[in-house]
Amino acid sequence: NEANKFSYQQRVDELILTEAFMRKGYLINSSPEKPLQITIVGPTQAGKSSLVNVLLNSNVAEVSPLAGYTIHPQGFCVGVSQKDCSALQRYFGRFQQMQQSLMPRTRHDCYSLTETDSEALCVPKCVLWDTPDFDSIDSVVYREGVIRSIALADIIILVVSKEKYADQSVWDIMSALEALHQPTIICLNKVNEGSENILIESLKEKWRLARKDDFPEVVPLYYQKQTGLPVWPSQKSELFSVLATQVDHKKQSQFEQELLQKYWKNWVEPVIAEHNLLHD
Repeated sequence: NEANKFSYQQRVDELILTEAFMRKGYLINSSPEKPLQITIVGPTQAGKSSLVNVLLNSNVAEVSPLAGYTIHPQGFCVGVSQKDCSALQRYFGRFQQMQQSLMPRTRHDCYSLTETDSEALCVPKCVLWDTPDFDSIDSVVYREGVIRSIALADIIILVVSKEKYADQSVWDIMSALEALHQPTIICLNKVNEGSENILIESLKEKWRLARKDDFPEVVPLYYQKQTGLPVWPSQKSELFSVLATQVDHKKQSQFEQELLQKYWKNWVEPVIAEHNLLHD
């Protein structure tokens, strides 16, 4: 039935997340100088790709009014080369690295890395990841790529709009990520000036219900009719550099153990149930 199907999919997602997070640990140990990884996540049509373009001061991320347009993880190298990111192929495992323009929509086991030559406004040297949505009907097909991009992140940018911030899928994801201990920013996109305070208070309440750690910084992004793009506030230009100082790879193994402890009972529950049935 639908309840069991959800439970099964949830366990698969937990396994993928944990396995990917442990791969990140191997990546840290084998490539301690790996570039900072910043991952943008959010529901469909929240404006993730548009934010990538704003942060990179470029048009490298393809945008579309169609829901579910981005279906592959797309990394953009800021001040680093693809050579600096060669270890990522091992991290992504069976996923194949391809050129951004050549990734077929019929394949979901691939990702891209693109070097950018534009002058990023406020992002330090890093790989900035644009990811597919996690809440559309088709997202189950490309969900693994989203999960692997999230587990890789040193910093998470959650992008939500006033229409989507309260969706349960958003807070299910954020709850699952608590054990990863990633510094986080919430970007409240497509807001009108004067409405942000009410929305931020509601975000705080949602966060408290989903997680026990401190509520992160919220950056309101005001929609510009002339360009159709949000504007990153100048007073937040150092925010990513500050968060980068909070990244602590020395505790990676501890965080991996926390993640295993969190999900272990869920994973073995079906096995125990089967053994009990056989015993009966």
